[in-house]
Amino acid sequence: MILTVLLAFVAGFFIGNGLPYYVEGSTGRAVNPGPFGDGAAVNVVSGWILLVVGALAWHFADVAAHPWPGWTAAALGVLAVGLIHARTWRADVWGRRRPWNATS
Repeated sequence: MILTVLLAFVAGFFIGNGLPYYVEGSTGRAVNPGPFGDGAAVNVVSGWILLVVGALAWHFADVAAHPWPGWTAAALGVLAVGLIHARTWRADVWGRRRPWNATS
């Protein structure tokens, strides 16, 4: 059950992290701070990779054997990455100037 919880948390974390990158990139709004650049295509690829990793973790989590702990851990993973995004995206941890934190 420990492996189920860990992998489900990882799956939730990676899927919750990949979705905003993929959506922002695919709509052409590449404003998410990322370690590999600012382009829309970079965000799509980054988001896709994160979604694939999350799907693989979910596949191996065997949540069917332990549904309550698995789904709870996945939900906590999504919550954790959401809180991290809420805290860091405005600050731009990569140190680049953004319209929302530019000083005039």
